This record gives sequence, C-alpha cells and structure tokens, in this order.
Amino acid sequence: MTNLSITRLKFTALVLSTLMMVLPSANADSIGSITYLGNEGILLSNGDQKVLFDPFFHNVYGQYQAVPEEIQQAIKNNTPPYDDIDLIVISHAHGDHFTAETVADYLSANENVFLVAPSQASKTVTELTAELSDQIISIELNFGDAPVLTEVKNIAIESVRIPHAGWPERKDIANLVHRVTLNNGVRIIHMGDADPRDEHFKPFANLWDSKTSDISFPPYWFFVSEEGPTILKERINSKKSIGVHVPVDVPQALKDSGAEYFSLPGTKIDLP
Repeated sequence: MTNLSITRLKFTALVLSTLMMVLPSANADSIGSITYLGNEGILLSNGDQKVLFDPFFHNVYGQYQAVPEEIQQAIKNNTPPYDDIDLIVISHAHGDHFTAETVADYLSANENVFLVAPSQASKTVTELTAELSDQIISIELNFGDAPVLTEVKNIAIESVRIPHAGWPERKDIANLVHRVTLNNGVRIIHMGDADPRDEHFKPFANLWDSKTSDISFPPYWFFVSEEGPTILKERINSKKSIGVHVPVDVPQALKDSGAEYFSLPGTKIDLP
C-alpha cells in the first residue's frame, strides 16, 4: 500500500471518529447529555431544559480551545442542539470564559433566556444594555459566605465562591463553583477556574454532602495537582469528573494521569 493510500485511510478514520463524537447519541436510557463547546464551555440538556456554561468568550491566551465558529453560529441561530436555551451560567469574568458584548447580544435576541453570573461579570452586561436587567441574576459572594441558591425556570443553581487558581495572588477574582440541578434530577458541578486546595472546599462540606452530583467539570489541573484528585473523589460527592480548560497542546501529565477530559469541541456524552 502506498504512503498516499495510508494517509487517506488515516484521514477517513479521523473524519469518521470526529463525526461519531459530534452526532447525537442514540442511547434511549439517557437522562441527559453534555456537549463540549471549548475551554470550559459546555451545554447541559435533559431534553426539556438546556443550560449553557461559559459559552461566550473570545480570548484563548494562545493556548486554550476556542469555541469553533460553526458552534458559535449554531448557538446564535438557535440551531439544534443549541435551541431553546433556558439559562446561561458564568463562572467568572475572565476573557477565556466570558465576553460581555456577546452575552448582551445573545440575551437581547433571546428574551426567554436568563443569565446567572457573579456580579463582576453581570454588571458589565447591564452597563452595555440596561434593558437586560430583568434577564440577569447577579450573584455577589465574598470569601467564606454561605452558598447561594437561585431557582430559575425550575432549574436550581447552588453557587459558592471558591478562589481562582493561583490563590492568593488572584484573590480579587470572583470565581464561582455552580452546582446545577435540572427538573429530572440531573445534577452537575461546573467549577470554573477553582484552586485545587482542599482548604477552599472543606468549609462547605455540608453543601457537598447534601447531594450527589452525576458529574463534575473541574479544570484539568485538579488531576495533576497534589490535592485535586482527593477533592474530586472524596470531597465534592460527584460520581465522576471530566476535565475541562485543557490546552490545545494537552499536557503530558494529564495524559499520564488516566483522567477523562474534553479536548475536542462538539464531543457529546450521555448521562446514563
């Protein structure tokens, strides 16, 4: 077989593999699904309800996974599976998670969509378009504050402020960890850029112990840090974890960890 033929076979296999990850799953027993957008952007759906996490951003700092243009357009045009969105949830106001102008444009075009975000992010949206205030739930949390429960369209969002990675140098960044429960009981944890030290999570042991989550989405450094794996396995009471915020050039330590992680936008998984 010629080298050209081998190259074509490899290309065909790559295309088929990519299509299998992008196409919706046919699992009839699924209670929900997760679609990866890029960086920490995900779509959570149970069929009736859909929540976007950190979906609109335009700065990848030369290393992280951007949301591809085709997915951005699908969200903008309400193309399935990105139609009938109920809620946008933002972890923090950094440029690789949040762009105020894009959020404002989307909310303006979709009056039935609500935004839940730390005040550092939400205030920049209302400053652009004050008329959007009725669609925005702004969360103001200081370090050590009790978790805040927000209920929107029969979706429960429990938010707690966990320091951004790099603590204490980045102590002024309001990074929120959100535990979101849909109306059929599907529950996930989106961790933003949380710092992987248990001293930040242990004070909220009652929160974690009160409910079991189906899946958590930690930034990848939890899998390669000293305390991160223990937080994921023993502290936050989640059945499994899938890493996000993975650089395009996947760190070797992450590969060697054996952890599950998202790196290909459009990848979809079912929640059995």
